[in-house]
Amino acid sequence: MLKRSAVIAAVCCAALGFSLGAQAGDRAGHWETTVQLFNTSSENVKGDNESSVDIDGDIGFGVGVAYNMSNSLAFGFDFSYTNPDYKAVFNTDQAGVVSVDHDMDVYTGQFSATWNLMDGPFTPFFRGGIGWTYVDSNVSDGPPVTGCWWDPWYGYICQNYYDSYDDTSFSYSVGAGLRYEFDNGMFLKGSVNHIEIDADKGFDPGINSALFELGWML
Repeated sequence: MLKRSAVIAAVCCAALGFSLGAQAGDRAGHWETTVQLFNTSSENVKGDNESSVDIDGDIGFGVGVAYNMSNSLAFGFDFSYTNPDYKAVFNTDQAGVVSVDHDMDVYTGQFSATWNLMDGPFTPFFRGGIGWTYVDSNVSDGPPVTGCWWDPWYGYICQNYYDSYDDTSFSYSVGAGLRYEFDNGMFLKGSVNHIEIDADKGFDPGINSALFELGWML
């Protein structure tokens, strides 16, 4: 965890050094876009029928776009992806207790509102978001479906396709952090965030994260 955080901090410090010496501008009336790097916490979730999921921390990536209504208020949309390892225990009717050790794909899209507390290039801020989170367990939920086709280079090819256990859930998040802007329109943001995922069958994971963003105002 500490090693991953150090790598993320080093990347942001390098971006800071590249951008020094620029002149900051006003936010009001400008669009902005960001590329995001974040480090999530581990989480243990208890579900129904003695089921549980242990989710490891992971490094994820994201992008965001926002419009500054004023120097204080901005509305935007953020999309992120992470691929954490997990261990799950399920109490099934057919096979009893089943254990799974795998990795999951997690995609989150949220509409967000950000309140900057100060005018000028440096400001603390608070943010909140609502949207959805899609989780793919990467565990097959049945036998494969086989598809075949004719390839002009390799001839007749058949391949198995698997459907996996997945779920799309409502999610919401809150966060607080710091923002610094440069004269050339670039800016850096660092924040701590918490997201709650309202999943099915008693699984409601809450994930903390440290988020670093490199952005440009347009």
